[in-house]
Amino acid sequence: METENKPATEVKNSNTKFLAAVITIVVIAAVAFAAYILLTRQRTISTGNARVTTDLIYITAMMPGVLERFNVHSGMRVEAGQIIGWLHRGESFRSPIDGIVVSTHAVVDQHIRPMEPLAVIADINNLHIQANFYESDIQDIRPGQPVAVTLDGVRGRTFAGYVRYIRRITELELAGGPIMVQTGTFRRITHTIPVEIVVTDDVDLSVFLGTNARVSLPVLAGE
Repeated sequence: METENKPATEVKNSNTKFLAAVITIVVIAAVAFAAYILLTRQRTISTGNARVTTDLIYITAMMPGVLERFNVHSGMRVEAGQIIGWLHRGESFRSPIDGIVVSTHAVVDQHIRPMEPLAVIADINNLHIQANFYESDIQDIRPGQPVAVTLDGVRGRTFAGYVRYIRRITELELAGGPIMVQTGTFRRITHTIPVEIVVTDDVDLSVFLGTNARVSLPVLAGE
């Protein structure tokens, strides 16, 4: 009888081991899947404190004189080296960059003083989005990180871009220094830090210079 029952016992043990192995594999797979979901889960950092901007160049006179000619107006495109005006029997003024005249402060026959601003030209080769993020989010933002940009002037479209540069100074200090209370100690406030965003999609940002934007970027949970 013993001999006849032995094969049945072995089969039962074999089935038990197989079932245990299957359960182990399922548990490991479930844990691995849960870990994958946890590690790849994304959250989004976004800010509406953003605008289209670029470098601004101020055209000024080095010497005093009377403005004889001034050939530009606001909204006009100029090329690097283009003569835009001159003083009577004096110096001429050239645009140092390819750009757009965003404002003019000069009138023909006006008496010009040294270093008096005559015009402001925006650099069209450095158009970008300046997005101000809360200081608590900066640790999750890195150069090269992909972003999504929406422009207030373009409805229904989202543009791709990336983080080019993160400033190491807060927007508040750029604007004029930290806020202090009468005792001379710093008031604790939430700071924002400027981040430069380059838009890679085909859009002429010069049309939207100075307008508002919104920037969002995904951040992995493990970052």
